[in-house]
Amino acid sequence: MKSIRKLIHATMGKKMNEPRIENDRVIIVHNHVFKNAGSTIDWALKKNFGEKFLDHRDDAHMIKGEKYLGPFLLENTHIKALSTHHLRPPLPRLASTSFLTIMMFRHPIERVLSVYNFEKVQYDAETLGAKFARNHTLKEYVEWRMKNEVPPTIRNFHIYRTLSAPVNWKKEVTKNELAEAKSYVQNIALLGLVDRFDESMVLFEEQLRPFFPSIDLTYKIQNVGQHKRIGFEEKINYLIKEIGEETYHMLIEKNQADIELFDFARNEFQNRMQKCAEFKEKLSVYMKKSR
Repeated sequence: MKSIRKLIHATMGKKMNEPRIENDRVIIVHNHVFKNAGSTIDWALKKNFGEKFLDHRDDAHMIKGEKYLGPFLLENTHIKALSTHHLRPPLPRLASTSFLTIMMFRHPIERVLSVYNFEKVQYDAETLGAKFARNHTLKEYVEWRMKNEVPPTIRNFHIYRTLSAPVNWKKEVTKNELAEAKSYVQNIALLGLVDRFDESMVLFEEQLRPFFPSIDLTYKIQNVGQHKRIGFEEKINYLIKEIGEETYHMLIEKNQADIELFDFARNEFQNRMQKCAEFKEKLSVYMKKSR
């Protein structure tokens, strides 16, 4: 695993051997992936940073990427942590400013039920997904989402959250795009897995403590879904039962790149966890603190 300092420099575009200025501004940026436990991450960030945390919901501006985000952060110097559903790499290059990106990964197929169940109960929402889910079965919803002209909310979604703009999600993911996504994963300072959430938070605390000594990422779970406590195999079996094997195989086929990226992220996460000194002891302390 690259050192946290090198990860910061890589994010900033600085030379690797350039020393970090001690009074640099450090900003946590949460690449909030829909239905990847992001609301719980945001809750923990809000607990730590209060008014210095921003849950950024001005999507029309955020999708403009670094041209918008750079000036915005220069104007709002109080911000220490920011979360957005529409982060577009790369992050801006700002003088004496370092970024730490958080991104959580979840198995793309296991994630499908959470996405559908969430969109189905958004009774007042007018998004395409919510309107379709409210009036269609899970099988119909999955088949609709597999169409290239439909936004890829359950189709290689993690891939599209890692690529630099512009991204054409109406076409299949290329080998070059998959390689770019893997490179992005390697350079995420705060890489986490939804199914290893507590372990992720322990790693995040270890990585953030040099910059925020009092960081405490104990949390209260937000947005608990009806399948939250069902295991992975049970969710997959339920999914196959509801949508049928033919639609399930199409779902797998349309998420091949995302599945490969998830496996890559899981291996990277495992390596980082193994390289964290006394990790089991730190996890035990964290779990006791969380009770």
